[in-house]
Amino acid sequence: MLIPAFSGRGAIFGALMNTTALRPLPLATLLAASLLACAAKPVPTEAPPAEGAETAQSAPEGASSAGEGDRAAIEAAVAAPHRADKNRARDGARHPVETLTFFGLRPAMTVVELWPGGGWYTEILAATVHGKGKLIATNFDPNASSDPKDYRVRVGKAFLEKLESDPVYEGIDVVTVGDPKALVLAPEGSVDLVLTFRNSHGWIEDGSAEAIYGAAFRALKPGGVLGVVQHRAKADDAREPKAIAETGYVREDYLIQTIEAVGFELAGKSEVNANPKDTKDYAKGVWTLPPGFSEGDTDRAKYEAIGESDRMTLRFVKPAG
Repeated sequence: MLIPAFSGRGAIFGALMNTTALRPLPLATLLAASLLACAAKPVPTEAPPAEGAETAQSAPEGASSAGEGDRAAIEAAVAAPHRADKNRARDGARHPVETLTFFGLRPAMTVVELWPGGGWYTEILAATVHGKGKLIATNFDPNASSDPKDYRVRVGKAFLEKLESDPVYEGIDVVTVGDPKALVLAPEGSVDLVLTFRNSHGWIEDGSAEAIYGAAFRALKPGGVLGVVQHRAKADDAREPKAIAETGYVREDYLIQTIEAVGFELAGKSEVNANPKDTKDYAKGVWTLPPGFSEGDTDRAKYEAIGESDRMTLRFVKPAG
């Protein structure tokens, strides 16, 4: 378990010795401090930024978050010209630099992106690892149906077209998703980082979460990281998890339990994507909020003022053993 920056033997002894009299402390006091410093530490959590404050947050001590050089590479990818303007417009709501730094993205990594959808994060991941690392992305089978309106067909074709639109996407491996229970993302133990953004509700709803997170676990190297961003339900929502998932939200404790059940360990949390204005009680679920606006122009100003959903940002680790 990782140790937060505010905890540690050095901090305790420093506090004990920082007295106005600078008197030597009794041996019993020093021994007690040592025992306290070795006590169990909580999972590190980053506090939410104050309203109007900068969103950049430092990672907990000992975390596998990216360093300053790696953060600069992420920042350069976010600023790269190949990104769609409509995607760039959402940077302030999705905090890609802070989120990917927290997950520990580095240019030389082998990275898997699960269910990339329209490729919002693919634009940034591809540019970050281009020429140094490797990106693997899942995609729906564009030939899954003869109906051109089928979601899998539409999204599958659009994603492949995106990958052909710019040289930055050259070298990306695409894993076509069929049966999630048979999903193989990469050779076992070959991946450094697996990422998924706002997909877990769908997997819980259709019963595939365990299989997909199990595939991620197998693909990761020992010590590898799973990064998850997901719309967060109210902590006291007593409905069945699938019923909650139908609204796009998932209870944080339930998602942690689900992911830990396949072998992962929770290594850290960040509140960089939190939104306390999100009331989570909309008739049409999370898609009522931007950018979906499922209610159309009805109360649009109200939902614009709320902003995008309240999201949990969780980092898990595949145990080294």
